[in-house]
Amino acid sequence: MNIDIPSVDVRACWQPPALRSSHAFGHWLPAIFLLVFIVPWLLSGCGGGSSGGYADRPPSDRVAYTAWQEWTKFGRSTVVYGGQAGGYVNRSGVTERSEPLSSKIGDYWGSCGHPSWNGRSSKPWSGAFVAWTMAHSGVSGSDFPRDGRHGGYLAALYDRQQKGGRVPFVLHAPNEYSPKPGDLVCTGTSGPTWRHADSRTARRRIDSTASHCDIVTDVRGGYVQAIGGNVKNSVTMSLFPVDSRGRLVPFAGKTWFMVVEKRV
Repeated sequence: MNIDIPSVDVRACWQPPALRSSHAFGHWLPAIFLLVFIVPWLLSGCGGGSSGGYADRPPSDRVAYTAWQEWTKFGRSTVVYGGQAGGYVNRSGVTERSEPLSSKIGDYWGSCGHPSWNGRSSKPWSGAFVAWTMAHSGVSGSDFPRDGRHGGYLAALYDRQQKGGRVPFVLHAPNEYSPKPGDLVCTGTSGPTWRHADSRTARRRIDSTASHCDIVTDVRGGYVQAIGGNVKNSVTMSLFPVDSRGRLVPFAGKTWFMVVEKRV
């Protein structure tokens, strides 16, 4: 249906209110309605609202929520592998050499026994971010080591898994398990070769070749959303593509190492 919007002579807006009749005001109503209601409705996505991207609600998992809070606090730096997804696009946040993030990195390192290290100390701090997030989410040091090196805490988790019994974290090859909020997705130079090696070799590879881990905050729309420290010199969310089962997809620039399932 076509709606004819009446033309309006701009000289009318200079008439004093006393000269305007109720009939003249009624003549203006369609144009006023267009400007006040229709245009904002169109700009906001035809009234449907936004359920994705940066308007998302925080995750319910406690570890994921702690990471999400830090990401939000420091400007929501984002990397999307694939261009854009669900409203997320590449963007920068507060950098490690700028306050308040620079001092905050000292808190991350403090959870690992190095409070004097901060964003200006040139120390890679992605492992410290993971350890701090676990500590501030109520995960005990006995369940997750306060180690600022990815290989260090992953090797310790592997040792715990090998002993059997109650296991707070389980290490999986990337093609064996679909990550969920609170889990870790990790890269490493040797890839998942540790998975089928003898225990001694596996531990050595885990300890020496782990590169980086991010904390999963959501899985939807064909992507894992995961937050990590020292990515783009900030606390950054990365969106990694997954297959129809929700498992990480190999792609150029990332060598998937393992997925760590959080059971606590």
